[in-house]
Amino acid sequence: MTDRVKSRLARFRAKAKKALICILVAAGITALLALGLYQGITRGRAFIYTDHLDDTAVTIDGEKLTFRDVAFYVVYEENQVQKAALIYNQEKPWDYWNSHVNGIFIISEARKVSMEMAIHDRILLRMAQEKGVALSTDEKDGLEERITDFYEDLYDDQKDNLPVSYDVLSRTMSDIAVSEKYQRILAEDHDDTFASYGYDGRAYLKLKEKHKIKISDSWNRIRMGRITLRNQPDYSASKHTEYYRKTDK
Repeated sequence: MTDRVKSRLARFRAKAKKALICILVAAGITALLALGLYQGITRGRAFIYTDHLDDTAVTIDGEKLTFRDVAFYVVYEENQVQKAALIYNQEKPWDYWNSHVNGIFIISEARKVSMEMAIHDRILLRMAQEKGVALSTDEKDGLEERITDFYEDLYDDQKDNLPVSYDVLSRTMSDIAVSEKYQRILAEDHDDTFASYGYDGRAYLKLKEKHKIKISDSWNRIRMGRITLRNQPDYSASKHTEYYRKTDK
């Protein structure tokens, strides 16, 4: 093989190598763009809560809680925040949901609080069960009254748009009653307050550090204020007929 042939072959190999690198880089960029586009479309797509009831919302010490399992906390938190929203702006409560306090949007805070309550109650429930803690007959009677009060306090559109059945919500409230009972026991045993063992209490947060918790990325896609409520810029949700304008679903 002559030096000229060798030189041409070397140049050919160099060009081929450069072309291969360009192809690989282009393929990588295309893949990244496709992934970004897919993620953008996924984030932009409306998250329908009832389509994800069997999906995992959070995992606590290996135990998976689905969106169905934590639905009560969504219903409860939307009800509580909506009360403040109607005081803020009776005609356009969504203005309150879409506002922020100290740089934190109300929607984001409501989503965080509902999940933190769910985690808190499940941790304490499992601890209570390990200790054999259960409700007394009187406590069960009191629970029935609380369940009735809860349903009566829901807004009309919440009742029409519950993501789960009444039975599911009632079972969750029963579990919460057990966790609250154990919360009182913890407070008494440690000469502390009931609030200190609440979902944002000092003693509980220290206890929580001992548990492994992973919240699903999908949780950040739920749109608090529009799951059980039909909050729109021109819509006002209320238990009172005179403020209730029903719209087509």
